Amino acid sequence: MTRKDADPRVLHIFDCADVGATLVRTARAQGRPWSYLPARDTSQDGKELRGRLKRLGGVAGWTARRWSLTLPADFLHIHFGTRVDIATRWPQRPYIVHFHGTDIREFYNDPRQRPKIQWGADHAAAVVYSTPDLRQHAEPVRSDAVYLPNPVDFAELPEWTPAGPPRVVFASRWEDSKGGAEQLKVAAAIRDVTQGRVVLEGLDWGNMAGEARALGVRLVPKMPKAEYLRWMSGAHCVVGQSAGILAMSELQALSMGVPVVMNLGEGYYVDAPVLDGDGPEGLAGQALRALEDPLAVSAQANARAWVEKYHGPDAAVEKLAGIYRGVMAGR
Repeated sequence: MTRKDADPRVLHIFDCADVGATLVRTARAQGRPWSYLPARDTSQDGKELRGRLKRLGGVAGWTARRWSLTLPADFLHIHFGTRVDIATRWPQRPYIVHFHGTDIREFYNDPRQRPKIQWGADHAAAVVYSTPDLRQHAEPVRSDAVYLPNPVDFAELPEWTPAGPPRVVFASRWEDSKGGAEQLKVAAAIRDVTQGRVVLEGLDWGNMAGEARALGVRLVPKMPKAEYLRWMSGAHCVVGQSAGILAMSELQALSMGVPVVMNLGEGYYVDAPVLDGDGPEGLAGQALRALEDPLAVSAQANARAWVEKYHGPDAAVEKLAGIYRGVMAGR
């Protein structure tokens, strides 16, 4: 496509939940001169000689790639607040910081991490954050921080194909940041209301995973993204995290048409098509309703249209492009 000459050249560096990859892929399809550099793959690093040599080669190759992409860039878009030190390395460019959750919600409260994150926000040309709950964390750090809803890459989603015994999937890891303690209560309530007639599954991930297993949740190992999406696409119902936000997993489930059971934070979303309930028992009742006729519940929710409206990648790119133009105008 023809390049939009008014657009700055932007390098998205690092990533979280493939948000940067989705933004850049969509932008490039629109003719925008954005580029993308994820973190270096460290899977081949090792302590033996061969591993150390591979590490050195990997670092050199990644650094050369960073130089080649940064030199023509007008500025950087740095994903995750703890990684802002990349902005101090040659070649330096103005930059935007993108908070994704744990960085500003948890790491900022760590005295060892706070100075770096605050420095990054103070010196950034702009700051954006990915979920509405982060406003209370991001604005004290940077008062003009802007909410940029996470974009969903619809092309990567498999078809929703619920089959076999009724299966409820808990999409998030079992830990405090995801409302793990409340998720355990929801799991117990669903187990009780269904009297063991359904399969409960979740990730073997998080400090409360053992408690989930003890409740009868079948835990599966962490897996590559494509496999994770296929796993969710076979669920009759997905239970979202208990932290009150639609993270990427919940948005992906909704986009596939899977009924999603969860409570959302007040004022966070407009008419989000989730099945909410009063406490764990209310959510368990909604899960039971979804299991009785998941196709009908899905059709009634029409969640894909809602996600396209509020979390479509084209809209996210357009909003971000406006932020970029504002940064360029202020230089």
